[in-house]
Amino acid sequence: MKRLLILFSFFLCFSLTSCFGLFDSGTDRICDDYEVTWIDVHESRSINKGEELVPAYVFSVGHNSNFIYAKQHPLLPNTKEKIDKKIINFYIIERTDNAFQDKPKYGPLTKPAFDSLCAKLNIVDLDFDQTYPTNFY
Repeated sequence: MKRLLILFSFFLCFSLTSCFGLFDSGTDRICDDYEVTWIDVHESRSINKGEELVPAYVFSVGHNSNFIYAKQHPLLPNTKEKIDKKIINFYIIERTDNAFQDKPKYGPLTKPAFDSLCAKLNIVDLDFDQTYPTNFY
């Protein structure tokens, strides 16, 4: 009986601790079905709508009734966790009601190209109201 109790205790402890916290993730809704998500590490933060639209690391997002716009630092080559804060890419996503993105997505763009495209698409009064940290190390 004592052996059975020890064996049961071992399996109970193992089941309560195995994989605990191993696959952590989070999601912030932007609007509609568009989300900022991360899996395992915060540096994997990307924009998704049934598929990845803007790759990691997304650090600032805003939207209006027609578009979602974002700032992104790319990940350093051969890493999944280190972001290159020297580079800022800009993205513009035209919103759609479909389950998957069937309207244009622009980016990565430089700041001048982003400003020019915003003027062309009549995107004014940009408000990047969702921001995320860039200091992880």
